[in-house]
Amino acid sequence: MKGLWSTIIATTAVIGHAKIGFVVAAFAADTLALVLMAFRWRLLLRRVGSAAGLWETLLACSAGVCVCNITPARTLGGDACRAALIHRPGSSPPVKAIAASVVYDRATDMPGFLMLGVLALPVLRPKSPHWTLLAPLAVAAALAARPLYRAVTSRIGQWHQAAIGREMGGSVAQAVACSLMIWLLDITRIMLVGGAFGVQFAPSQAATVSLLRLGSGLMPIPAGIGVVDGALVAGFIWLGLPPTTAAALALVERAIVYAWGTALGAGALLLAGGSRALKRAVTGAAASDASTSN
Repeated sequence: MKGLWSTIIATTAVIGHAKIGFVVAAFAADTLALVLMAFRWRLLLRRVGSAAGLWETLLACSAGVCVCNITPARTLGGDACRAALIHRPGSSPPVKAIAASVVYDRATDMPGFLMLGVLALPVLRPKSPHWTLLAPLAVAAALAARPLYRAVTSRIGQWHQAAIGREMGGSVAQAVACSLMIWLLDITRIMLVGGAFGVQFAPSQAATVSLLRLGSGLMPIPAGIGVVDGALVAGFIWLGLPPTTAAALALVERAIVYAWGTALGAGALLLAGGSRALKRAVTGAAASDASTSN
């Protein structure tokens, strides 16, 4: 217990010496990434016939992040929330078209994940010659996957035609470009957090940390609390930082990605309709009290 308290005190001291300018810039990078996420989805929404503006889409995306962070449903709950918050005057476009835009929005993240993997290769590359034995297996798996790929793409084409009935090519390409910028901002934020503590991360190191956060966040725990934090601390230590500095970086990183995103999402929920529901609840309670007193 004494060792734990000394670690906490030392970590707090490290955080107290953080350079505020870098921290503010990291918060700004994360907020800009959220705006780009909303812009990316708006591109796809417009293609399926939705007239939602950037502000409405931003509120829906922020609310989805909040739901994703605080509920066990995680990504599914967040995506369902943001889709439900998009207005459909006259029931247009259909719900299935809005749902399809969410699926395409998630799919456009894949090139970004691939970019992170490529950037992280200098840090993650296997050094054992035994790994070269996996190359023929990888080629064989790729060849065997071709029939499965054709079947899956055919199925997706049928689903797309039934849900949307129009081409998405140009919008998807623009959304992919937005995704690459979003993940570059993710790397930038990690580098800025490091700079706040006098640590200079190379892009490959920042990409590795981003992959660790994403991978540990797959655990079915709201916001990956505990799991993601431990993975971040372990990752920073693996990159050569002392434990107290690693813990300080992990705390600031989580404060930005989790606490800041959740707070913005909670505010977005109120602005997107939660405030009206709260007013109705208060009005109903007041009317109930009045009728009881009479």
